[in-house]
This record gives sequence, C-alpha cells and structure tokens, in this order.
Amino acid sequence: MDQITWGFANRGGHHDWPFVMAMAKGFFADEGIDLTTRTVAGGDALAAAMGRGEIQIGRMGTPPFLQAIDNGSFPGGKAVASHVMHNLDHFFLVVRPEIADLAQLKGKTIGVLSVGSCDGHLMKMELRRAGLDPENDVNYLELRENYESIDGMAAGDYVAKLTTEPMLAAGELSGAMRLVEPVSVAEPHFQWGLLVARDSFIEEHTDLLKRLLRAHARGAVYCRERPDETKLMVKQEMPDYSDQVIDLALTRTLPIWNVTGELDLPGFESAIDMMLSIGSIQKRPAVEDIVDLRGLE
Repeated sequence: MDQITWGFANRGGHHDWPFVMAMAKGFFADEGIDLTTRTVAGGDALAAAMGRGEIQIGRMGTPPFLQAIDNGSFPGGKAVASHVMHNLDHFFLVVRPEIADLAQLKGKTIGVLSVGSCDGHLMKMELRRAGLDPENDVNYLELRENYESIDGMAAGDYVAKLTTEPMLAAGELSGAMRLVEPVSVAEPHFQWGLLVARDSFIEEHTDLLKRLLRAHARGAVYCRERPDETKLMVKQEMPDYSDQVIDLALTRTLPIWNVTGELDLPGFESAIDMMLSIGSIQKRPAVEDIVDLRGLE
C-alpha cells in the first residue's frame, strides 16, 4: 500500500463529503492507498506546508493557491484537478440579521478563516463591490479552527463572513445569519475549489496521483447518486446538525457538484484577474505553468 498524506485547509463543510465517503467505502484502499489526513487551518498555511514537502496532495481554493505561487511559499505547486465546489455558487456571503445593507459593515468585524484563505481574498472583492475599503473600513477576525462554527456570529463576535453548506443552512434556520448572495453574483465565472500537488510528486508518482483522483471522484459520484446514504454519512460525521439542516444543505449542493474533476481554465484565468485586481498577487502566472492535468488522463 502506498502511504499518502492528504491535506485540508479546513474541515466540516460539504467539500469534505466526497472524501469522507471514499474513505468509508474503501475507495482509496481499492486503489492500493493507505491514506492519512492532516488539517492545516487556512489555505495559506496549507500551501506553505505543502511547499515544505510535508503533504503530498491537498484541497484548497484558488486564491490562496495563487498567492502561494506568487510569494514563493508553494514552489512547484500545481493544480491537478477541480474540487466538487468548483465555482462560487458554493460560497455564500452572510451577515447578521440586523445588517440590512452592506454599507453597514463599515467599522465592523468580519470573520474569515484566515486573511490568506479564500474568504480573506474574496471578501475584499465583495467589500469593494459594496463601496467599502477592505483594508481600512473593516476589521478581520481570523477564525481558524472555529471557522465552521456559527456560534461567533450568533454571539455578535463578527457580523459577516463567507460560508459554505451546511453552515449556511444551520445559520439560516437558527436565525443567526441572513444570506445576502452567493459570491458567484459578484464573480460568475471563477474556478474556485482545487486539488493541488507539487511538481516533483506528479513527476515521480503520476500513476499514484491518478489513483488518488479516481478514488476521490468515485466518492463524489457515489454521494450524488445516493443522497439518502450521503445524508446518513453526514449525520454520523456531524451529529450536531439536525435532519432539516442536512436536507437543506444536500438539496442545494449535490446537484451542482463537479464530479469529473475537470478544471475550468477560462475560470482559472478569471481567478487570476480577480487576485491581480485586489492586489493579492503581484504578477500574472501562466496557467500552463501552474496546472498539470496528467492525473485526470
């Protein structure tokens, strides 16, 4: 069995469900892989850990991946496939119920996984769109391991964040948050979720990478084709969530998953454009230099 460490920038959202299902069903074992996992809170921190060679394959969003390529913390980093959360239809801007207009965020605290993670960058885009200065008009609270919890927003520790399912469903149904819009309203054509690896791993272990991606995709397809079994799996993984929360989250996510792993290359270019426009990266990378799709062949 090949021993591999798979890295996560956070745990708890529906981005984990294909992976959890693949583990539970033995799909990685079927591919001859003995898989362990490691969570490094924040896409920026995960990219740095992968750059140091501590983790072979990981899941992160395009913004921290591009910034890590730009600042050199992820040397040889390559996008090898899309994650199921491939675009910003899966990412939601939410606020506390008393926030009626985004202009009211001025002077308030915004919750982010980390300032270098997806929400740290994409929130800047949303704030600019609302006519606010993301560097000076708001304060940021890095949530790190508490990102998946809705307690901070319910308590008023922060008044806005970007979130995913099932945290959105839980927050809406509890009255802790109000959905403003999917982030795709601000940026409709954007390759978001990535699976990434270093070029040396791809070169030396191309067949292993293919097996990893095949097992993960098999988990994604299994989840979408068997929603009742997926619900049971999620309930077991997240026992604090009610059936109503899980049902709502599954209804809104499974139909729009990317289960093929195919990257939207024009959407990748859009992500680069956005990161340049908000100053999160300083130079434009060539897509062909940071994408390697041999694992999908």
